[in-house]
Amino acid sequence: MTLTIHIDEEIVRRVIRPGGDLTLRVVVDSQTPDPDPEPVGPPRGPLAILLERGDLKAGDKLRWHRPRLKVTHFATVLANGELEVAGARYGSPSDAASAVASSSANGWTAWRREDGKTLDQLR
Repeated sequence: MTLTIHIDEEIVRRVIRPGGDLTLRVVVDSQTPDPDPEPVGPPRGPLAILLERGDLKAGDKLRWHRPRLKVTHFATVLANGELEVAGARYGSPSDAASAVASSSANGWTAWRREDGKTLDQLR
């Protein structure tokens, strides 16, 4: 097993004084839970009502097809009302769409369920 740890240069500059050493202790335990589990609790945020009504379910896959760019983005609905895209979590559909578009985007009209309905049509 290979373990790679990346430490931000700014953190290193703050922790290590010139000429000093840094000691890093790593403990690997196969019983350790996922360090970033999905938050537990009732859904919140703009998708909460869609989850509560059953229009969306945790684990649902959403897609945003962008034919001019020849790319399709995928998002997963989380039980807490967030969307997960490429390992990152977003509190709103527009935040998720804007992140993948690298510019402002309306996630309510971009993201679609498997049946083709947009999130905006579900509101």
